[in-house]
Amino acid sequence: MNAPRNVKPRGLLELPREELLAWLQAHDQPPLRARQLRRWIVVGRATSFDQMTDLPLLLREQLAIKFTPLATTVDRRYSSSDGTQKLLVRLHDDQIVECVLLPERNRRTVCVSTQVGCGMGCVFCASGIGGVVRNLSTAEILEQILHARNLLPAHERLTNVVVMGMGEPM
Repeated sequence: MNAPRNVKPRGLLELPREELLAWLQAHDQPPLRARQLRRWIVVGRATSFDQMTDLPLLLREQLAIKFTPLATTVDRRYSSSDGTQKLLVRLHDDQIVECVLLPERNRRTVCVSTQVGCGMGCVFCASGIGGVVRNLSTAEILEQILHARNLLPAHERLTNVVVMGMGEPM
């Protein structure tokens, strides 16, 4: 169940609640479906509508035509010997940002980007070469957290989120 190739589906987390409720109503679905969908993505770690098995099959098929659970994708993943993992996250407009998962004995910290690029212009840093391209949406920031969290075993949780203002947290 995928969207047509020439149409880039919207991420469900990008939709305001009212817009999602209106879409669900137009497809003869009760309002509780909005909560189910978001719970599947945020708590259930679902990355496709096929995984949302308590939703009607027809609804999952309709959702897959127009939407995707997450609008961002992990383009690359780099792992360090100390367990640190750096993710290159591709945004809906093909921009790339980084987020980093830092596992320690009693903590699991994720550093997330809030911008594409950087306006500081430090000569030693690649992030500032093109300046600030744009700020990230709330959904794009949240999805970085979810991508990092999905690297952890199901019984482990993130304990800290560090917000970085530029496109390259490390």
